[in-house]
Amino acid sequence: MEVLEDGSVLVSGDKPNQDVYTVELGADLGGVTGLRLEVLPHESLPDGGPGRAPLFSVGDFLLTEFLAEAGAEGGDLGPVAISAATEDYSERGHPASKAVDGVPDTGWNVKGRVGEPHAAVFAFDRPLGGGTTRLVLTIRQEYIHQMTIGRFRLSVTTDPEPVASGLPSDVEAIARVPDPERSAAQRERITQYYLSIAPELAEQHERIETLRDSMPEFPTTMVMRERRPEHARATHIHPRGEFLAIGEPVEPGVPSVLHPIPEGEPAPDRLTLARWLVSEDNPLVARVTVNRLWAAHFGRGIVPTLDDFGTRGEPPSHPGLLDWLAVEFVDSGWGLKGMHRLIVTSATYRQSSDVPPTLLDRDPENVLLARGPRMRLEAEQVRDLALAASGLLVPEIGGPSVYPPQPEGVTSIAYGGPSWPTSTGPDRYRRGLYTFLKRTAPYAAFLTFDAPTSEVTCTRRERSNTPLQALTLLNDPVFVEASQAMARRVLEELPDGDDEERAVRAFRLVLGRRPGASEVAAILDFVEAQRARVEAGELDAAAISGDDRGPDLAELAAWSATARALLNLDETITSE
Repeated sequence: MEVLEDGSVLVSGDKPNQDVYTVELGADLGGVTGLRLEVLPHESLPDGGPGRAPLFSVGDFLLTEFLAEAGAEGGDLGPVAISAATEDYSERGHPASKAVDGVPDTGWNVKGRVGEPHAAVFAFDRPLGGGTTRLVLTIRQEYIHQMTIGRFRLSVTTDPEPVASGLPSDVEAIARVPDPERSAAQRERITQYYLSIAPELAEQHERIETLRDSMPEFPTTMVMRERRPEHARATHIHPRGEFLAIGEPVEPGVPSVLHPIPEGEPAPDRLTLARWLVSEDNPLVARVTVNRLWAAHFGRGIVPTLDDFGTRGEPPSHPGLLDWLAVEFVDSGWGLKGMHRLIVTSATYRQSSDVPPTLLDRDPENVLLARGPRMRLEAEQVRDLALAASGLLVPEIGGPSVYPPQPEGVTSIAYGGPSWPTSTGPDRYRRGLYTFLKRTAPYAAFLTFDAPTSEVTCTRRERSNTPLQALTLLNDPVFVEASQAMARRVLEELPDGDDEERAVRAFRLVLGRRPGASEVAAILDFVEAQRARVEAGELDAAAISGDDRGPDLAELAAWSATARALLNLDETITSE
């Protein structure tokens, strides 16, 4: 803890889930009738404080019990009964009186107005007797989620009826200053506060609150900062890995077999380590990075073991190419976009991806780079492609995670039986990047297409080819809705077109190229077969098309089935 110039106490260091502060006041305290506890904001606290909670109720605290003991110097301390507790503000159901009720699960907090100063006044049952020179206060915060007070200040009063004024603590302090003695800043604060509560401005206040409620909520993220030197944690060797056996202390550093930290750098911290990693003396970071970029485009890295460049990993297939790319990456200023452009505009990448049988026998994994890359799209891209072809994809950038549709009951068998509140409106068709990730119940379609779970770090995704993937493309709610929307798109864009024109349009939406004559013929035969099945009653046109009215329901159903077939093609989900 640190005592600031204004007499307040700023708490720093570790953030335990629960904490107890003990403060001892020493002075002539005879006649004191109560205490005032101010909780104050500070720039070092989450959302400005006054609490230290980093998650959930960011910047808040929960004072579960406030206790006082008093006595004379050298004598025993006795409990001081607190008859009442009042506050200037509290979250509904959490007034300051909950901090003196003897129940450790309840307490005072200010969740709705963090970032502002607040105060609670604790009135004693009777004034302290004469000769009282010691007052020990216990501030208990025995909740969870690190909801402890970050900055506070204490004062005593001899007022016969100590109660909180209801004013913010800083406004209350200014109100005690005679008007002629107030500074310009204090006058501005008093005026500002009055305007915020003036009944004449009630209509304007309501409009302001409505505008505030309509503002989008931006997600927050956790950040880290270095500990202050006085709060540095000692790290020790634990013999044989036994955490209870404390060995010799160790200091931050880097392995001696690698290049040393440059002279003049501060003691190793995160920033020093970052600079050490990307220094000119360390070629590893650039090599690892460009190798992963290469693997993203070719499906295989120059070093196949993306996560292991050591002696147990595989050697590079083209060491000179890897070195050259790494040097280019550093010389270009570590620009990722430029490296992607360099790779995709290279003659190597722009080769045909056709695989002659002789070349397939000689080099099935394309280690020698004699052809362009050919690989299945990643899980999120498979879904995005279907939505883009159908016109459903919402390209908006940023925002909270969404819950796209998936088969019923997928999450019911996961730990805790988490719900999956399927998103509606535009959120239903956001890019796969924004799909909510539940560790115990990953999104089913992504898992089918080899997306990793979140238990461990994944540097390289494996690619499989299973019948379940084809079933997903045919029957998963997302792909069914995409095929129905794609059919409507084709019919709306070509209302007077014949089947051949529509077949070409549907093919190009999915595959990005013009179909050959045999491919057009196959699509036309398939469309005609679906029409016949609908007319014969073999297929439910409303169920297939996702529509239950309209004169062209049979036509829409036939093209919906055709779109499902096109989205299921191997070429559709293969990057060439």
